[in-house]
Amino acid sequence: MQLEVISIAPTEHRVLLLFDPSGPDPKDDEVSSYLQSNSLEPKREYSETRDDKEYNIYYFGHCYIEDHIEKLASMATEAKLEPDESA
Repeated sequence: MQLEVISIAPTEHRVLLLFDPSGPDPKDDEVSSYLQSNSLEPKREYSETRDDKEYNIYYFGHCYIEDHIEKLASMATEAKLEPDESA
C-alpha cells in the first residue's frame, strides 16, 4: 500500500491509499484490519492507472483520517505525507 496526501485547496487535503492488486503487499491485510477495527471507511473507492499499473484507490478526507495517518504511513511501502500542491 502506498499513502499520498494531496492538496485540493489551501486548507483542504485528501488522503489516498493505493493498493496494487497484481502484487499485494503482506501489510495490505494489516491495513485492512486496521481500517476495519477503527471503523474507517473510504469516502470513495475506485481504480486508477498510473505508469501503466492499475491500482485500487481508497479516498479519505484528511480531517476524517488525520489521527490515523502516522500509523497508516508506518504500514505503507511508500508515503507522501506533505500535501502535493500541484493538484
